[in-house]
Amino acid sequence: MKTLVLSYSYTSNNARYAAALSAALGATHVQVQPKHKVTYGSITLDLIFSRKPEISFVSATLREYDLVLLVAPVWIGQPAFPLRRCLDALKGNAVPYGFLTICGGSDEGNPTLPGSILRRTGRAPALVYQQHLCKLLASSPAMTRQEVMDYRLTERDCATLVENALQAITKAFPTI
Repeated sequence: MKTLVLSYSYTSNNARYAAALSAALGATHVQVQPKHKVTYGSITLDLIFSRKPEISFVSATLREYDLVLLVAPVWIGQPAFPLRRCLDALKGNAVPYGFLTICGGSDEGNPTLPGSILRRTGRAPALVYQQHLCKLLASSPAMTRQEVMDYRLTERDCATLVENALQAITKAFPTI
């Protein structure tokens, strides 16, 4: 199965996770790059005005794959805004897809995330898989919210996250 892992990362954690995941799957990894710098201010404006940041991505690329896995942070219960154009490109496209994320700011998940993805694509993803840094780092001394947000994944962290994700992916997409 020809698989595309499309990722966006604000801090590099989701990019490292996506790279390790695509290597484990033998998939193509494409990092979405916004054409303008992403700042807290631009994120706020994108949220308020439902803007779709310009990115370096060609939607025709999706037709070349049998499966698309999107990897990005979740911002206020939604996939990171630079992925909005990628999600829009999945509308009307029959390729199966899933969304995976490493959450730093949410301890208990993002219950509005699947609905947000459905609204953007017009169809439910076969997989929404959230892994939380606070759970990955549970063996560490108690960390503040800011320390969790500032944490950068190690190779060992990525291996653990990918191992967990592969179980969920093979369950959702048995032919992979």
